[in-house]
Amino acid sequence: MTRSNPRLTLALSLALPLATALLAASAPGARADDDLAERGKALSRQHCARCHVVAPDDRMTGISSTPSFMILVEALDDWRERFATFHARLPHPAHLRFEGDAERPDTQPATIAEVILRYEDVEAIVAYAERLHGE
Repeated sequence: MTRSNPRLTLALSLALPLATALLAASAPGARADDDLAERGKALSRQHCARCHVVAPDDRMTGISSTPSFMILVEALDDWRERFATFHARLPHPAHLRFEGDAERPDTQPATIAEVILRYEDVEAIVAYAERLHGE
């Protein structure tokens, strides 16, 4: 018998409406706003580069077994959906929460520093990925 994870359930319930809005805003052919994409790049370098290579000029960051942003946007047809819902996809819920969410209890030892994002940060990261896809 498996127990449900309330944090994962909440993340998934928020992921679909957020992904739908983000996918509509970043439809193929739409150019990402440069300021938003730059903010997404900065957020990605700050938070995502601990595991992913997030920019072509940062190839020495990340973990070798974790896909780079460039591989994701070039190799996967569903890359927009994956970027829009990354926060609900494993392993991200284990170390990521949104501003205003309840803090994690101190009952479990942290294996990685917690990432705290705002919902609009996801839009910025998707805009940055859109720009990478166009390069």
